Amino acid sequence: MASIFSVEGLKQRASGLFNRTKDWILSGRKLFHFDYYKELAHRYRQEMGVFSSVQLIAVVLVFLFFMVIPLFAVIGTAFSVNGVFDFLWFRLIFSDARFWPVNGCSPQPPIEITGDYLYIRGVNCGAIINSIYVGLATTLISTLIGVTLAFFMARYDFHGKSILRILILIPILSTPFVSAIAIQKIFGEFGMLNLLFHDILRIMPYRVIFEGLAAVILVQSLHFFSLVYLSTYAAFLAIDPSLEEQGENMGAKGFGLFRKVTLPLALPGIEAGAILTFILSVEDLGTLIVYESDAVVRRTITYQVYSLIFAPTGSINPIAPALSVILLLIAIIGFLFIRRYMSLRHYAMMSKGGTWNPRLHKPKWWQYIAIYGFIGVVLFLALLTPLGIIFLAFSTEWGITILPLNFPTVANFFQVFTDPLVLQSIFNSLFYSGVAVLFIVILATGTAYIVARKKLPGIGSLDLLVTIPIALPGIVIAMGYFLFFVRIPIFTTTILNPLVTAVPLLIMAFAVRKFPFTVRSTFAGLQQTNVEYEEAAENLGASRARVFAGIVIPLVAVSVLSGAMMSFVYCMSEVSVSLILGGVQPAEAPLTWKMADILSQVAAGSHHAAVLGLLLMIIQIIIITIVNVVLKSRTESMVGL
Repeated sequence: MASIFSVEGLKQRASGLFNRTKDWILSGRKLFHFDYYKELAHRYRQEMGVFSSVQLIAVVLVFLFFMVIPLFAVIGTAFSVNGVFDFLWFRLIFSDARFWPVNGCSPQPPIEITGDYLYIRGVNCGAIINSIYVGLATTLISTLIGVTLAFFMARYDFHGKSILRILILIPILSTPFVSAIAIQKIFGEFGMLNLLFHDILRIMPYRVIFEGLAAVILVQSLHFFSLVYLSTYAAFLAIDPSLEEQGENMGAKGFGLFRKVTLPLALPGIEAGAILTFILSVEDLGTLIVYESDAVVRRTITYQVYSLIFAPTGSINPIAPALSVILLLIAIIGFLFIRRYMSLRHYAMMSKGGTWNPRLHKPKWWQYIAIYGFIGVVLFLALLTPLGIIFLAFSTEWGITILPLNFPTVANFFQVFTDPLVLQSIFNSLFYSGVAVLFIVILATGTAYIVARKKLPGIGSLDLLVTIPIALPGIVIAMGYFLFFVRIPIFTTTILNPLVTAVPLLIMAFAVRKFPFTVRSTFAGLQQTNVEYEEAAENLGASRARVFAGIVIPLVAVSVLSGAMMSFVYCMSEVSVSLILGGVQPAEAPLTWKMADILSQVAAGSHHAAVLGLLLMIIQIIIITIVNVVLKSRTESMVGL
């Protein structure tokens, strides 16, 4: 380290900095020369052609109009007071104990034992710190579980592996919104686990109660660990076995080999899954609504933004946009970490794997115990969620008994599916999701083709534009639509006015937010397709449009279909946008909005909401099973990275 601070070392560093600065200045000077733009225009005409140019313009206009401008509307409102630039709303936020720990965090201990009750609450330090805390805690737990599961599944060959691999994916089938409904019953004071392990078997010395942010972390962790697992599993399979063999030849064994060789090679996949988990955790609204009776849960950024939006009138408290900017900043920072370690191109090449076979070991007896024990505990906790949804859906009462009363019964199904508004909400979700996916397929195939095949300046920016929606909180997008489309006079008398109908906005919000799942899968398919087929067709005289329709699309059709199906799944289960925009006209609201409405208004709300949650799960099970069979170990369309 001494050489760094020596005179010679300082000279070398200064020289390197000078050379980089000079190169940057010289490269920037060409931006002021007409010849540079003339040459660039010639390259674009030669490389793109009319067909690809139309595709590029279409996707840029859609994202500009339905993502970029609405986001700038939110940002502009956050920094505006009566039309004048000001930090007033941010000053109010950071001086308010609801949002920032002005007087410190709550003195209430995060874990407390009272009699035979063990309360697990988490912290309470204001909405901003609380949201970051939930995101980090959920990410840490999900990563530990997901990485361990992925390593076992990728590196060991044991009985029942195929079945367990399918079961591990089940938690991803239900949104945290649906999961929270069931977990409330299972992990509650008189829930199934406390009654069984404390009251009957007396294994647990305390009745464990999850409250506040700890309950939110529990719900999210039992759902999001599957995302980390998917991303990490693909990363482990993509590792060249010869690299680990070389490590063994150098003396690395066991945990040392994993720490020094395997883990660093899989780190991009692990980080991608972990950061995606953090983003989705911070923006999750459904879980917060289920636990909104808890005052600490209400002190999170997403819930505060939701509570400050008055959707029926289009009125928005000016604090809400400022909070949205903070939420957006947190999510974007996480996304940029993903981009730092793996771009769309890099991860596509990585996820293709190689021509090798993964290293598989037969476990020793103690490894069998560790593998089955760990997977068994994780699956037991994770599968309680879908089990709880089934119990709720097929029962009319579930109070202080291990199993629900009147089980099984189909009374809830008759009550739910005879309600015309419920049937309308199901149709609405199917229609909105279907139309959104149609838009996605048309735009995503062309976008993926341009990013994969065209080597031009600015393609990286297009890559960023179409993948960044994965990091954008839905509630911020919904607010941007209100601020942008309501305030512009041209929309006040047209169908795009949210006060008249939110249908076009819901469809476009779904399309933009779920775009990465299809474009990601399509791009990976193109990376695995030899470009010589397209070149041969062009040499024979086929136009670029005909090559795209007759050669490219058939070759990547499976990837497009898989991505489109995953986009459809996530559109159907979208919560944030549906709750905000769906409240404009209840008759036009999607399924998830109706679930929240039932949960808050009907006496048997949790049972009726569980029926709709079960319907969502069945749709997701069918689609994800098909996608998993088609894609096998690839996770492009499943995680959207």
